[in-house]
Amino acid sequence: MAGEVEIEVILNEGVSQSLNSSLLNSCIEYLIYQRQQVPLPFHELKRIVEDQKKMYDDLDTGVTSARERPVVRRSLNSEDKKAVKVYEDLQCLFGHINKLFLSADVKSAMILLGSTAVSPKESYYVTFPRTNQGNHTDLSSRICGSSCRKMIRSLISNQELGSFKEISATSMLVFIQANRNSVIEWFRPKPTFKPPQRGQSCKIILRTNNEPELEDSTDEWIWFQAPVIVKGYRHKTGSAGL
Repeated sequence: MAGEVEIEVILNEGVSQSLNSSLLNSCIEYLIYQRQQVPLPFHELKRIVEDQKKMYDDLDTGVTSARERPVVRRSLNSEDKKAVKVYEDLQCLFGHINKLFLSADVKSAMILLGSTAVSPKESYYVTFPRTNQGNHTDLSSRICGSSCRKMIRSLISNQELGSFKEISATSMLVFIQANRNSVIEWFRPKPTFKPPQRGQSCKIILRTNNEPELEDSTDEWIWFQAPVIVKGYRHKTGSAGL
């Protein structure tokens, strides 16, 4: 792929499928904010959405009078609704990614920013450290957090990635390449999918120094697409929303 940026991240501690899923989720969180698809980091979206939910729960328990209730509910403007939708879609996506990694042998993932998978504006191809099939050991939160932070630091410090031209708010599509014999729910098989050759592209190689040598063939793997498409949005000038 012409002009592809390549970033290699060496993980110093043990790997497992659960760690790989955490790495992918962290990568999605970082990219959707860093590439200006949402105006706030994921943890801030989460806080705001939870605050809104608490406000509505208080309304339903009678904290606010019935006469005042419709006025408060109308305060949820279009941008607030978009924030809630993005947050809920990401939460749904992350949950199913975690389940997939626990039930299947995963080789790589593709994160696309654009309206179509054929000609996206940007593509991020993530390859994961190989683990022995069936190794779903849960690593400590310390190891997961350390590995995710190391990956994010590598992305932040890469000057070529930082020089990607700005793109408008668009859709995020997620594909995962797993063993074709895996029993996978929710994700949709896409046997004809091929990594796109258009747009800005980055390959993120996650590996360890003692990664096991596992032989496989191209025929063993198939792409699966997440049915949830996360739609980015931006603040409107002068908006009083989030």
